[in-house]
Amino acid sequence: MIGRVLSAWVVLLLTGAAALAEPPKNVLFFFIDDLRPELACYGKNNIHSPNIDALAAEGTLFQRAYCQQAICAPSRASVMAGQYPDSLGIHDLSSPLRRTLPDVISLPRYFQSRGYVTSSFGKVYHHHTDDKPYWSELPDLPGQKYGDAQVNDDIIKRAADARSRGLTGIEVFKVSQGPSTEALDADDAVYQDGAVAQQAIDALRGNDGKPFFMCVGIAKPHLPFTAPKRYWDLYQRDQFEVPPRKLPQAASRLAKTNWGELRAYTDIPKDGPLTDEKTLELCHGYAACVSFADAQVGKVMAELNRLGLRDNTVVVLWGDHGYKLGDYGLWCKHTNFEIDTRVPLIVSAPELPQGKRSNALVEMIDVFPTLAKLTGGQAPDSCEGQSLVDLLENSDSPFRDSAFSQYPRGSIMGYSLRTEKWRYNEWIQTKTRKVLSTELYDQSKGSLVDSNVVSEPQHKDLVAQLSKKLDALSRLNRNK
Repeated sequence: MIGRVLSAWVVLLLTGAAALAEPPKNVLFFFIDDLRPELACYGKNNIHSPNIDALAAEGTLFQRAYCQQAICAPSRASVMAGQYPDSLGIHDLSSPLRRTLPDVISLPRYFQSRGYVTSSFGKVYHHHTDDKPYWSELPDLPGQKYGDAQVNDDIIKRAADARSRGLTGIEVFKVSQGPSTEALDADDAVYQDGAVAQQAIDALRGNDGKPFFMCVGIAKPHLPFTAPKRYWDLYQRDQFEVPPRKLPQAASRLAKTNWGELRAYTDIPKDGPLTDEKTLELCHGYAACVSFADAQVGKVMAELNRLGLRDNTVVVLWGDHGYKLGDYGLWCKHTNFEIDTRVPLIVSAPELPQGKRSNALVEMIDVFPTLAKLTGGQAPDSCEGQSLVDLLENSDSPFRDSAFSQYPRGSIMGYSLRTEKWRYNEWIQTKTRKVLSTELYDQSKGSLVDSNVVSEPQHKDLVAQLSKKLDALSRLNRNK
């Protein structure tokens, strides 16, 4: 009897020791710039995205995920800190997270404090060296610098000359642009993203068993639409259609943009619409870049699997905001429309259900608390999102009833609330808090809408309800 009791205690002790010895879960986090939720796994069957589709089959695909602001710097800062743009005070391209909030707890800082190797490859933050003290590995962007994305000697020379004259950032961008597309018959590594994938692969190979938090930033399909020719060859130009160019009826004048980002390229008119021919070329180029980005994801995932690390690694893939390809007669992002704020989000975690889809309204600030919980930690109190783990375990679990986004127009802030059916926008003078215009869109039929129905009498009570909720959320975020 005593022997059996002792044996049972030995088993319990060994089981406990094994549990304690179980290595912490790694995190591999893909950042993809300007990626619309239009991939084969999202039902867009004409898009060639086999590697992202495979990742979706290994986890949960979120059908209705929303970024907090449809421009890269605030969106990326928001996901990294788990806070809304108003809470961070970051709404533009000129405010690095660490300079704006020196003491904020970001994902790399959080995981570094837990003993993880933290790595950043490619375009993760908009400002590449942001959070530098909290990255174990932060190599320079390889090959072509971001903004010198064409393999074109004249463009590269102009960019280098601009930097030698002390110009930086957007100033270099403005003086060094070439055409908006390029299809070079070359290897992937000629372009930045191909080299970034190799950096990540080399880091995985060099892993010495320590848990890692690795971010891999893929710049494509950001402009210019430049990718090796074989990715262009996956598509025929006649596969694409010119989208409806008409703005929603009664849309606020503040809702649209002049798409200056695209107009900076030498083959784009400085004003007026694009021709159908140019529109189709850009749609083709965008799709080619999506497939190029997908291939880089595939290379990194293949190495993760080859090294036997997949079973202990949480993988997240997201797009930092949506993108317009001539929709409403507009291009790029920079609005509160559904097509700008809705993003792809896939989370695949060991021992959790695979091949699931969730229709929950989720926000990108939810990623931080999710990763904390999946890796056995606890999110800091500063996080404003909600963990998605319940949705990963059961995609039908109840969750929030709305998603919040915002976009500024100078001294005016546009706040946007997405519910099950509706998108409600208010454009507010930030100093006086005066509401300048409102919009209500029925999104039940898809991302594109025909008219702003905010003035229709039957929606009066709904508008009052949504306005009250939006005001409460915006005030809460501003006052933190």
